[in-house]
Amino acid sequence: MSTSSKDADPKDVELRVLKVEEQADAPADAPVYITGFKLVLVMIALMISFLLINLDQTIIATALPRIVSVFNALDLVTWVAAAYFLTQAGLMLVVGQLISIIPIKPVFLLSIILFEIGSVLCGAAPSMEVLIFGRAVAGCGAAGIAICVLGTISTLTRLEDRPILLAVFGAVLGMASILGPILGGAFTDHVSWRWCFYINLPFGAISFVAMVLWLPNRTPPGVVKTGSTFSILKRNLDWVGSLLCLGLSTCIVLGLTWGGAVKPWKSFDVLFPLSLAGVLIIAFVFWEMRQGDQALVPLSLFTRRTHTGACLEGLWLLTAMIVTTYYLPLWYQINGKTSIQSGVAILPTMLSYVIAACVSSGIASATGHYWIFLAVSPLLSVAGSALLYKGSAFTSSARLLGYQILVGAGLGSSFQLTFISLQAEWAEDPDKITQASAILTFMSTFGGLVGISIAGTLYNNRLATNLAKIPDIAPDTLKALTESITVIATLPEPLRSEARVASVDSLLPVFLIPLVVSVLGSLCSGMIKSYNLKERSALIARKDNEEE
Repeated sequence: MSTSSKDADPKDVELRVLKVEEQADAPADAPVYITGFKLVLVMIALMISFLLINLDQTIIATALPRIVSVFNALDLVTWVAAAYFLTQAGLMLVVGQLISIIPIKPVFLLSIILFEIGSVLCGAAPSMEVLIFGRAVAGCGAAGIAICVLGTISTLTRLEDRPILLAVFGAVLGMASILGPILGGAFTDHVSWRWCFYINLPFGAISFVAMVLWLPNRTPPGVVKTGSTFSILKRNLDWVGSLLCLGLSTCIVLGLTWGGAVKPWKSFDVLFPLSLAGVLIIAFVFWEMRQGDQALVPLSLFTRRTHTGACLEGLWLLTAMIVTTYYLPLWYQINGKTSIQSGVAILPTMLSYVIAACVSSGIASATGHYWIFLAVSPLLSVAGSALLYKGSAFTSSARLLGYQILVGAGLGSSFQLTFISLQAEWAEDPDKITQASAILTFMSTFGGLVGISIAGTLYNNRLATNLAKIPDIAPDTLKALTESITVIATLPEPLRSEARVASVDSLLPVFLIPLVVSVLGSLCSGMIKSYNLKERSALIARKDNEEE
């Protein structure tokens, strides 16, 4: 250490010294990036684990009715999904800071182990309470896996290669959205609902072994390893910020999960956690300001307009995607399709998303230019959402197909590039990338949750009003229709057609949400700098050579 650094803060000395050993247990001349066949093997392992955690969000949808009947616990049904999301969302930022302090590899391996333990608990659950606990444990692992996947791509691959790699993972996400309900229904009907969880075990084991064999165990950029891992974490992890983040995440998830679906929005059980979340957010911001660069969410990151713009655009675009993919199947089910058939019917949305993501990412990798997609592509989603909003119960399947392709293509060609714009911004400060990516993921995830909650309230309120307008509808029939759209198919004509029209009319305003947020996403691109990825990568390489 130089004489001038004697009075420096030990945390800054430990975490911010640049150009140190690139690996914790590898030779000093080890390559910065992984390439070739080893890269392929690592990416396959990453995709397996990423697929599993996203399947776990959707595979349970078609299995829940059977699970509820087995345990006779309808009052606990919302906790099956909420427990997984609660721990996953609450720990994302914690993992983001964790892998900026210690190597990704041990965090990744521990995350896979937690996810597998949670899956075992769910599969073998003797009661609903054990199942919910298992979902919470699996959510902890899912948080680690999601952030470690982004961290691995961000630190172990070249900047110009990342767009196409992120597009591949976008395809995996789309695949999980489609396969989840189908696999859940197949396991539940033909094997056992428990295999919705047991299926994670063999594939998780494959991913774990691959990570052990091929994932480098490198110290994060800008970090000098001094002392034991525990002592490093004790000094440098934002423990108070982590607890505040977990607390506010819990309150938000509970309030939004219960509100309008399980309990009235004006009930104490909904208002109290949401109010407490507001208090915790204020406390969290003040604490993070005090922590400075050692914060769980370094607020200095938001002084860069590109970082702020990328986080906001990612939030808006993922909100549009989640609301669209959640409520489009409902439209098809209102028209008489089964849950599996409706899942197949929205395949064009996911396929257009994947194809557009690959095309835009391929162009970004080949040319270095990506900003135009962030600005223009969301407008395709605006057009598709507007057409869905102007639809009706008599809109043909062919038209619905075209509308959803517009939405999928617009969002697919832009969302993953928000991560690329963020990484290009922090390319000269690689120690910031993992935390910055975690913040973007966290904000996008909560944006989707808020969007779903608003859409659900909008739909349910309008549905009750529109169904009540049907002449001579019996109170029992009205109650049944508000609880399940499958009742529509059992009604005689003309009541069936009237119920279908009322249900679709109630659904249409929901698509104003993706319309509005897609506009906001496009506008946020104005905050994002238009870097050339090739020039940015070459500049960083030259600086590294000069410093050596």
